[in-house]
Amino acid sequence: MLGKIKRITICGFIAAALIIASSAAGIASIGQNTVYAATVPGPYAKYVIQWGDSLYKISKAYGIPVISLKAANGMTTDMIIAGRSLNIPMALSSNENKALKDIISGWGLSASNLQIRLFVDKSDKQLTVYNGNTPLKSYHVELGDSGSGDKKAAGDHKTPEGSFYITQKLVLNPPDEYLGTRWMRLSYPNIEDAQRGLNAGLINKTTYNAIVNAINNGQTPPQNTALGGGVGVHGGSTPALGTNWTFGCVGLTSKNVEDFYNYVKVGTKVTIQP
Repeated sequence: MLGKIKRITICGFIAAALIIASSAAGIASIGQNTVYAATVPGPYAKYVIQWGDSLYKISKAYGIPVISLKAANGMTTDMIIAGRSLNIPMALSSNENKALKDIISGWGLSASNLQIRLFVDKSDKQLTVYNGNTPLKSYHVELGDSGSGDKKAAGDHKTPEGSFYITQKLVLNPPDEYLGTRWMRLSYPNIEDAQRGLNAGLINKTTYNAIVNAINNGQTPPQNTALGGGVGVHGGSTPALGTNWTFGCVGLTSKNVEDFYNYVKVGTKVTIQP
């Protein structure tokens, strides 16, 4: 209802907000998981709107014209609401050509207050570095050479899906033929993988308990079980290797993985979605 003032709760605060019912603007229910409807193709990263944000401020941060930001979100007005999410068309962002350290500096962030996490979208073949809920930069990735689907067993060459963390970091000098210059091991198999393996008879209760114990203590889970292991994020990707050439890892060019390697720590969260 145009002009109607409602009391709403967003992110734990009570605020007065002007709610404008407009189908063209695609405004629906309010919440952190609600995304403005997109009218142009992705890939996208998701940015959660903060108090004090404006489309101009967000567009400037990502180097995307306001008109393109609105088109990517099916918007016809400049109105945004704190707590909702915007699609950020990272392919249009001038940040793609900036070093991650310069992007971080541009946000006024320092190493001491970063909350880096990695998000891999297998469908878009994209890894996005986030600081909390703020996408900073995205990179093209190559995946397992046996096609889509979740990893289930050793040797299936599938890229796993789910929630993981980094358990090991290595600088490779000289560069490895397939891993390039950087390696970051993932905490695969996770507890969900272990439960599935136990249910399927791939592992026994002793192995299941060992995996669960390792995950609960932030360690590397057993790597030589029927579920497989040795899955990580690494460099080495070149045009000569083609597409989806890894054995189940997340592969990037060495230049790209070097761009964010120093901001990733042992324990950094990694989410991989289909």
